[in-house]
Amino acid sequence: MFFQCDLNHQIVFGNGTLEQLPQLMSNMGKNVFLTTGRSAKQRGLLGRLMELLKDFQVLHFDQISPNPKAEEVHEAVNLLRQKAFEPDVVLAVGGGSVLDFAKAVAASYASGKSVEEVFGVNNVPSALPVVAVPTTHGTGSEVTKYSIITHENQKKSISDSKIVPKLALVDPVLTYSMPDEVAIDTTLDAFSHLSEAYFSALCNPVVEAFAEKGFAYLKPHMKNLGRIPMTEKVHDELTLASLFGGLAINSAGSGVVHAMGYPLTSEFELPHGRANAVLMPWVFKFNAEVKPEKYERMGEMLGVTDLADYLCSINEQCGFTEQIKAVASQVDDNKLHQWAEQVVNNHRLMNSACRKPSLEQVIQLYKQALFLI
Repeated sequence: MFFQCDLNHQIVFGNGTLEQLPQLMSNMGKNVFLTTGRSAKQRGLLGRLMELLKDFQVLHFDQISPNPKAEEVHEAVNLLRQKAFEPDVVLAVGGGSVLDFAKAVAASYASGKSVEEVFGVNNVPSALPVVAVPTTHGTGSEVTKYSIITHENQKKSISDSKIVPKLALVDPVLTYSMPDEVAIDTTLDAFSHLSEAYFSALCNPVVEAFAEKGFAYLKPHMKNLGRIPMTEKVHDELTLASLFGGLAINSAGSGVVHAMGYPLTSEFELPHGRANAVLMPWVFKFNAEVKPEKYERMGEMLGVTDLADYLCSINEQCGFTEQIKAVASQVDDNKLHQWAEQVVNNHRLMNSACRKPSLEQVIQLYKQALFLI
């Protein structure tokens, strides 16, 4: 047996740990490029951050879309150069979009390359250090080497260990104000990370440990997803599940579910976690033909008889069915073929897929997920 795990970053987890931010950043330099979501100001989060960073020089940027765009990365890098502001560190406080955006800026600015030039695997010559403070539970981006950026209406990825945040400050209290709908989608994103890493061709005993621990935190709360509001204790445990999901995919990668989900998000603005949720039952049943023991073990961990049936029931429970049928009504064979080509040519995600589907198989999986057959 041989495997490799790179865990060269600091994780600080706990309720109220945001208050430790100034001390934790004290040795990172004085110039901070702060990225947040657009709602941070009205929610009072920006004011709180500026107070915590009063001894630092701060330049703030919040023009970030839910699916961050390459043009927005250009805009941020150009702002740094126009202001002659030389950041020592990029601080990202927000959901996965903000964190991914910050990692792309860190890579583009430090390397002197456009973000398009660093798309792909190990194409980042250098990057500014990143401090990641998630305000949602789901993406796990605070501990991963991935940044997903939309370019020309397609999801493009940066995959490079140089953009793994040097510090992940994970304060579950920051997730308490998440809207219920967002919390549902991000929780399903965490589920997709844990499960795809568990199925991955690159899975190893360390990844299995991360995934199994993540499922232990996730399991008790799936039955209430979309039914009742989340309590603070639920947010705490889902934040841990998300963290373990991020650690799992950082080593094992994700797979076919993510590759197939990207077009649904790019073209129909379907939330990433929701797009993955719709695809998981069918892709995991497809995976079961080569990884039956993993399929059965996941069912056991979740306390269910059949994993795919369970996931279909979760989608129904969360009210996704009608929305998916509405999306399907806008999809024809040409679009399915176009999407399938993108999937089979996504070499990063196909590399970690335990079973690599053909173009025809991808089309069939889309048809199953979208109620087209």
